[in-house]
Amino acid sequence: MSQAEFARHRGVSKAIVTKWKGQGLLALTDDGKVDVDATEWNLDQRPATYRGGTAHRPVRAVTQDDEPVGKPARPAPPPRPAAPPPQPVNDEAGSDPVEIDWDDPNLPPNLALQRKENYLGLLRKQDHGVKQGALVDRAAAEAAFFDEARAMRDAWIAWPARVSIEMADALKVDARELTQILSDYVNKHLAELGEPSELDLSRHQQS
Repeated sequence: MSQAEFARHRGVSKAIVTKWKGQGLLALTDDGKVDVDATEWNLDQRPATYRGGTAHRPVRAVTQDDEPVGKPARPAPPPRPAAPPPQPVNDEAGSDPVEIDWDDPNLPPNLALQRKENYLGLLRKQDHGVKQGALVDRAAAEAAFFDEARAMRDAWIAWPARVSIEMADALKVDARELTQILSDYVNKHLAELGEPSELDLSRHQQS
């Protein structure tokens, strides 16, 4: 209960409850609530003329074996047993573990649930890697690489026409012949580097 609710429960004012709190008679839980049983036990140990409000149980003498005034000790909950480690699936007792086909659509319910949890865990790990920047979308990366390579190829093809006039003037040669020669060598070099495969082209067009 809250302190106000406990005051109504005992039939006293909230100021009296505040006084009890200052006297150490109010047993409080971790979240600030009043532990009713422990507090009433503390209050009922006082002489009858000092109890105040409604008496809920007779005065009990504190013996040597009793806990001191305050929140009565409660037995600690028994420790929770640790979960057993996963056991391999055996076809019969004492036999070697059976190899499981995780792609089998007719797995038993327990194995199907385990497969589902495994895949969900992998998906969460993958999403975390994407958010952390450790992973990127493969299709997006391939498309970006293709576009960058094609842009570089186009720049090389346009390079002879862009520089041949200045080069021809410096070398005192015909600009058209120099442009053709440079273009032939650039195209030969690009051919040596290799053209994108038809599969890569179709994949890029679809994306």
